[in-house]
Amino acid sequence: MANKKYFANKDNTITNAFRSNLTTRGTGSNMGASDILETFSIYGQASSDSTELERILIQFPIEDIIEDRSQGNLPEPGNVSFYLKMYNAKHSQTTPRDLKLSVLPLSSSWQEGIGLDMSEYQDVTNDGVGSNWINSSANTPWLREGGDYLPSPAYSQTFSLGNEDLEINITDLVEQWVAGAIDNNGIGVHLTSSQEAYYESYYPRESVRFDTQAFLSGSAQEMQLTGPSTISMWVNPDAIGTTRYLMFWQLAGFPSYGRVLYVNSLGELIYARKYTTQASYKSTLTIPAGAWTHIAITDAGDRTEPELYIDGIQDSINVTTPGPGSTPVTAFDMFAIGGSRTGNTNNWLGLVDDVAYFNKALSVEEVGELYNTGCPAPLKETSIYKNLINWWVHGDDPRDIIKLGTPPTEESIFDRAGSLSLYATGSGAMAIEDGSCTGQNGTVPVGTSEIINTSGAKTSYYTKKFFGRGSEFFFKRPLIEARWNSSIKDDRGNIYNQSILLPSSENENTIYLYNSHAGKLIDIPGAGLGLGALSVSFYDNESSDSGQIVTTTPAFVTANRVSKGVYSATFAINTTASVVYDRWFDLAQTVCYHTGNFSISDRKAETYSPYPDYVTSLQNLRSVYYSHETARFRFYIRQKDWSPTIYTIATTETDTLTMKSSSYQIHRIVDDMAVIPFDTSTDNSTMMSYDISGNYFDLSMDLLEPGYSYGIKVAFYDDSVGSYVEQAPVWKFRVENLES
Repeated sequence: MANKKYFANKDNTITNAFRSNLTTRGTGSNMGASDILETFSIYGQASSDSTELERILIQFPIEDIIEDRSQGNLPEPGNVSFYLKMYNAKHSQTTPRDLKLSVLPLSSSWQEGIGLDMSEYQDVTNDGVGSNWINSSANTPWLREGGDYLPSPAYSQTFSLGNEDLEINITDLVEQWVAGAIDNNGIGVHLTSSQEAYYESYYPRESVRFDTQAFLSGSAQEMQLTGPSTISMWVNPDAIGTTRYLMFWQLAGFPSYGRVLYVNSLGELIYARKYTTQASYKSTLTIPAGAWTHIAITDAGDRTEPELYIDGIQDSINVTTPGPGSTPVTAFDMFAIGGSRTGNTNNWLGLVDDVAYFNKALSVEEVGELYNTGCPAPLKETSIYKNLINWWVHGDDPRDIIKLGTPPTEESIFDRAGSLSLYATGSGAMAIEDGSCTGQNGTVPVGTSEIINTSGAKTSYYTKKFFGRGSEFFFKRPLIEARWNSSIKDDRGNIYNQSILLPSSENENTIYLYNSHAGKLIDIPGAGLGLGALSVSFYDNESSDSGQIVTTTPAFVTANRVSKGVYSATFAINTTASVVYDRWFDLAQTVCYHTGNFSISDRKAETYSPYPDYVTSLQNLRSVYYSHETARFRFYIRQKDWSPTIYTIATTETDTLTMKSSSYQIHRIVDDMAVIPFDTSTDNSTMMSYDISGNYFDLSMDLLEPGYSYGIKVAFYDDSVGSYVEQAPVWKFRVENLES
């Protein structure tokens, strides 16, 4: 058996779509008890630029996978593949062609809920049990409306006609869940960002992490350099103890500054500006490490004393009197955030968020509006928006991507108020991370004029439906399917001498040892548990230590442990003996555990191109199987029209042929649905085993829905046509629950 199914144990559909009145959205509705899952995007239904989305949430019992692996019922990582499978649900509405669905792991836990209504969205949770577009669970909002998703591992599938089933290899994600590298919160399934409609709401709050190895820079001459101004920013230093630059206006031709804002080694805030000589202003309050602090500096630009604010509170300052002259120096060639060209020593180490520059010296009340009780304010909704000259939201702009370079060639942080977009100068690990007040209202305002999903669609993709876990259709429920090749290819009945007709790899034979006791396979005490568990020697007689056959490749043959109590040895042999005895020893060859034997033949070439036809029978088929059992199906195969030569003494049994590459399929009789289709891909999960008694496969009956009849088909690989050839017979059986 090389196939196990893990059905979803939780699913839901969440939406922000309008109800039929096209006024009220269904953001609070839950559809966790529905037997259908749905995803779509609608653009321009309620108004010319309205957007409506619906997304799918699913979770699977990863603890069952962990348990199966611990019990030896599932291979180790690297030897098994996991596939997400969801089945299309036909419906009477439109289905878009060429839609593309994304599959992403969820980063937050969520509740399934008991809602059913998928048309009017009347099953509202009212902050109670169940997830919806706003909440992940009772009284717990998502960090971002519509669900919290990890960026990787990411998967997708394109549906050319729209009505295809979904099948994606998600092995990497499942193994991360199993290993605990990612919490198992399930997955989200929805249209890709390019097919989801332009999205008008915005919720994340992000910032830029500086590691001293790079800074953000642009042309200072694109800024307003004279007149009144206010600087506003949020900072979170990793540590205090070294002078660190926050904002730096570099003098033309010199590494020194003409205007600067920095935190000194004591955590004091220093603001300096050059007129004829340098004037500097130092706070009495200090900036803490590891916490977000709002800083604001208002400057009239006329040699008068500026005002410093920390977390909305005006601070008293220590002043170094400026030199003569009422106009500040403006001969700058670079403006920088988080560093300068003077070297890395004093570059910023920590986070910076939401940097704004105004053409006004703001009042105490206006600075308080910026502080916004501890979260960056939505500036376009403030009274001072008209005075905003430059605004860098540090990641909240969907265009913001750190693109380091020396020198940089592409913009990294975009100016949302002016034209001074910034470049990431340097190397290192500068990155965009969660910022101040992550998950609360972002600095980019909500409104129809703000298009956030800039790659989104202005056409609708309506609608794609799948069967949910509550579906009455057993084989249509969403699941993770584990597939692997568990076939045992035991050549004991078909051992050949080494031949010059074949390359070395084709001359190899593999034999197995099965240590079975009382119907159970048991590891041999003292044998290894991996490669080189035992050693195998070959003899031309059964009892004597003489007569060892040494013409094997390799000269010293070792056996590997395949699974509990099962060992295999691979070798090439060249001998004149017709019967060879294989003896299985410990590696020191002091203890012989078992002696077996096999006949050996010589290979011969043919004078024609064979195209064989076979007669196949299933020797041990029963009419009924029960869902709790695992059955073994064993086949007898011979060539069609084969007639044995009968001598004076004839046997009543004839040897079966062994098909080295054979596959099986299980289909339901009533509708011919392939419930376990032929798998001759790289997984080869339906590859049949063989041994001295012929071909066989094991099947766990809990993979099949009880109460139905099923058919078995087999296919043999025919090298002359380069493909598998399906055989004619169909063997039928029925699956029942034991109590029925």
